Amino acid sequence: MIPVLAACRRHSPVLRAATLGVAVFVLAACHAGSADPAAPDRAGMDSSRVVAGGLVEPVSEERVIIPQISGRLARVAIAEGDVVSAGQLIAEIENADLRADMAAAAAEVDLRQAELDRLRHGARAEEIAEATAGLAAAESAERLAEAAQRRDQPLLQRKLISQSRWDQSRAELEMATAERQRAAAALRLFQAGARIEDIHAGEARLAAAVASRERASAQFGKSQIRSPIDGVVLKRDLREGETAVALSPVPLARIGDTSQLRVRADIDELDIARVRVGQTVDVRSDAFAGQSFPGSVIHVSQRMGRRNLSSGDPAEKQDAKILEALILLEGHPDLPVGLRVDVFIETTRAPD
Repeated sequence: MIPVLAACRRHSPVLRAATLGVAVFVLAACHAGSADPAAPDRAGMDSSRVVAGGLVEPVSEERVIIPQISGRLARVAIAEGDVVSAGQLIAEIENADLRADMAAAAAEVDLRQAELDRLRHGARAEEIAEATAGLAAAESAERLAEAAQRRDQPLLQRKLISQSRWDQSRAELEMATAERQRAAAALRLFQAGARIEDIHAGEARLAAAVASRERASAQFGKSQIRSPIDGVVLKRDLREGETAVALSPVPLARIGDTSQLRVRADIDELDIARVRVGQTVDVRSDAFAGQSFPGSVIHVSQRMGRRNLSSGDPAEKQDAKILEALILLEGHPDLPVGLRVDVFIETTRAPD
C-alpha cells in the first residue's frame, strides 16, 4: 500500500485522487475481511425483535429412561408412539433371584415378629398351669424322699441297713430338693414375663429383618422399570432379550409429555437485556415453509451458559455465551420433538 501512496505524489491531481480512492476501497475491504466471521451483522437488524435458534421439546422436557441395574430384558411393554402414565410398568429385567431374596426377607420378618410378640405377651395360661403342676410334683417327690430318710435313720443306728443304703436315701432327697427348686424357678420365670432388655433385643432383631426386607424389595423394584410421567414414548432404544447396562449412555427409552410443546431458545448475550417473560414469539422452521407458530416466553434462565445449538458453520463461535429462554407454543402444533427452529421474539410490546 505504501508504494501506491508514493506514486500518487508523482502524478497529476486527478490521477492522485483516483489512486487514493482505490486505496481507501482496498483498506476498507481488508478491514472487513479481518472481522470475526461469527459476529452477527447488526447494522440492518430489526430492533423491535430478537432472533434466536431453538429446539422443540415436550413441556415435561424429554425424560431419558436408563435402568439402575444391569441384566437381560425379560419384557419390554412399550413401542414408539405409545401413551404411558406415571408409574406404568414399561419393562422388566430378569429378576427370579431378586424375587426369592425378597420372599426370604419377608419370612425372616415374620419369624422375628413372632418372637417379639411372645416376649411381650409373656407365658400363656397353659404354660403357667403346667409349671405349677411341675412344682407340685417336685414338692411331693421331695416329701417322699424326706420320709424315706426319716425311716432309714433309726435302722442305720441299729445297723439294720447298710451305709450305702443310707447314702442312696440321702442322695435321693437332695435330688428331689433340687428338682423342686428348679420347678419353682421355672414357675416364677413364667409369672414374671420377659425382661425389658430381652424385649429390646427382640425389637432390634425385628428392625434388622425389616431393613433387609426393604433392601430386597428396593432391589427387586429396580428390575421393574416404570414411567416417571404421563406422556408418549418418543423413542425406544432397547428390545426384549437385549442386555440393559446400569447407567449406560444407551437408554431404554425416551418419554415426554407432548400435550403441549415448548421451545428452548439460545439468546445471544448481546440480546439478553431485551428478553422478558410474557413477550410474544413467532416460531418458524424451514421444514414448515410459510408457517408460523405463535407462543410466549414463560421462563428466562438466570445463568449464562454455552450454546446448545450448532449450525455446523466452522466459523461459528462454539464458546459463545448464551442465555436460555423457554417459549410455550400455543395450541397443539404438529411439530416433532428435537426440531430445530428459528425464534422471533417481539420486544417492542411490553409484557402484561
